[in-house]
Amino acid sequence: MGKKRSKYFRRKNLAGYLFAAPWLIGLSVFVLAPILATLFLSFTSYDMINAPRWIGLTNYKILFTLDPGFWKALGNTFYYMFGSVFLKVFAGLVFALLLSSALKGMRIFRTIYFLPVVLPSIPVMFLWMMMFNPRSGLINQLLGLVGIKGPLWLNSPQWSKPAMILMSLWGIGGIIVIFLAGLQDVPEYLYEAAELDGANKLQMFWRITVPMIMPVIFFNVVTGLIAASQVFAESYIMTAGGPLESTTFVNLKIYLLAFKDVRMGYASAMSWVMFMILVPMTILLFRISRRWMDY
Repeated sequence: MGKKRSKYFRRKNLAGYLFAAPWLIGLSVFVLAPILATLFLSFTSYDMINAPRWIGLTNYKILFTLDPGFWKALGNTFYYMFGSVFLKVFAGLVFALLLSSALKGMRIFRTIYFLPVVLPSIPVMFLWMMMFNPRSGLINQLLGLVGIKGPLWLNSPQWSKPAMILMSLWGIGGIIVIFLAGLQDVPEYLYEAAELDGANKLQMFWRITVPMIMPVIFFNVVTGLIAASQVFAESYIMTAGGPLESTTFVNLKIYLLAFKDVRMGYASAMSWVMFMILVPMTILLFRISRRWMDY
């Protein structure tokens, strides 16, 4: 009886592995193998024409001591990461609170706020480039109506990153949906009990809503930071890294090194340094989150 049962489970496991095989093969060939290849290439000098030449830690030495462009790109990336994530999480929570009310027609507004997420990103970027035009752009025209002289936005080293952070609000729909799901899980009786105790709306928000949706806030912060660290298309299409490298992010720097300067080994080293920065940062966020959440 035991042998029959073990045979049955073996066949069942084999069937499961066969069904998962296409995904496992794809993961191995298109994800794990390139990752390991970049780790090897980071210790070599490779121009994609000649064979890789082993140079040890030279790429990393140049990266940390002789390349100020990397540190500028890293600073730009962190500026964008924390600025865009803070703005998107804050605005997403505000809009989710407004859209969580049971008013008539609220489903239509929820759809409207989510629509920008499904639009193609490239046309959207060109739309924002027109809006950020210092002379004829919609944003500066609206500022001019209230007597404010609009900045140069994408043409200014000081305003180019804030402009891209402002543009990141375009994709806020996904965060709003996640916050809406979290808000619907907050038990209604907690608000009723707080109201009987004389708590006002602000007190209920800080004492009930925020603690109860803290895991959702944490999820949006972590996933937002990871996504923002991969910013590339915005700077590549809208500014090409300018002006004065103010929007040259690490991913764009890696792309230019690998496919424009044909320094694949050095670009691989830079990508691994960025990876080794993001992993400890994520672990640190998980450790800090234990102080925010009791469950």
